[in-house]
Amino acid sequence: MDRSSLRNRLFFINSMLLNAVIALTILIQLVPDADTVKFIQSMYNIVLITFLLESLYFNLVFTGRSINTLLKTLLAGATFAVFLFFIFAGSDLFIITKQNSLWVYELVNHVFWFMLYSPLLVLIVYLMLHALYRYSKSAKTNKERSQARVTMTAILISCSIGFVILMLMPLFNIFRIPLLTPYFFAVYLYGVFFAMVKYRFMSFSIKDISREILSQIHETVLILNTEQVVIESNSNPNELQTIDTSQFAGLKFRDITLPDESVSLMFNSLVAGEISSFRERIIYIGNPENIITDSSVSAVYDRFGDFSAILVVSRESRGISRFRKYYKLTEREIEIVLLTISGLSNIEISRQLSITKRTVETHQNNIYNKMGINNKIELLNVTSDFDIKAI
Repeated sequence: MDRSSLRNRLFFINSMLLNAVIALTILIQLVPDADTVKFIQSMYNIVLITFLLESLYFNLVFTGRSINTLLKTLLAGATFAVFLFFIFAGSDLFIITKQNSLWVYELVNHVFWFMLYSPLLVLIVYLMLHALYRYSKSAKTNKERSQARVTMTAILISCSIGFVILMLMPLFNIFRIPLLTPYFFAVYLYGVFFAMVKYRFMSFSIKDISREILSQIHETVLILNTEQVVIESNSNPNELQTIDTSQFAGLKFRDITLPDESVSLMFNSLVAGEISSFRERIIYIGNPENIITDSSVSAVYDRFGDFSAILVVSRESRGISRFRKYYKLTEREIEIVLLTISGLSNIEISRQLSITKRTVETHQNNIYNKMGINNKIELLNVTSDFDIKAI
């Protein structure tokens, strides 16, 4: 079972346990005698602690964290001791009286309540808050941080108010009220549900609407995830005609384009958040020939401001296509033309294309012969006529 499915299942179990606590609270008010109330009250406290322990497990799964063996042993030992008290000495832990037709309780054996029971609850709540706090500090997205903050706030509100009203106030004889603990913890569960719905289940997913958007765009469009893997593309017959872009899905962007150090550096800057967009000449690997494009690459952000995807819009460089066909240049010769007009020396071109300087010079001589020109200046003039820009 993946983490998302496990989290959803644990949240369901959490809800059922709280419903059981609420049911026991209602049942307490329906029984006629104090002894039965005390028994149900003991079972209620056992289910309540089980609910809190399961809540702790839920938060650990959600945050992807764990607790060490010492804490696990301490939790298990304290829980076992508390359960034994409620099972075998539950009637001696509180006094049950009826006020205004409702059963209310008064704590006795304060050593148990404030030296064992309360520290156990505090430890469980502390571990939940600690896991969520650490998670919020290391979270990479705004929605994850917001989700953690909402859950922490719900825990603090439900636990602090519940502890003050249900334990401290009766201790100092300020007033005693019917058992309301589950309703305070319902605040916590509502907070978790609110955080999951607002910041997880209903978050923007570009893939949900990408096909409808892409079908309306005339350029070739690719949508990459944050790992630069193609998750969606359109299939426009007017762009990249020799390439079936539907086959790109699931491939790394670097596997469908020719290596280009400049493009790689720009992608790294985009992913790192240093820039939000850039324009580059990108060459797609095709069969039988590659396609040279003028491409615009942009970061896509969701409604929480988190970097969610990369949008690549590519248009085949028509000027280069016409130039290549007019002078009958090979793909390698086109590469050398583009690098030459970009100002690279023959040595720099040889390094970039992993060929010798002599091979570069041979290609340049062939290019000049085919074009009927003599030098780089004339090459710049001709390429400018075809609206070919430097890389």
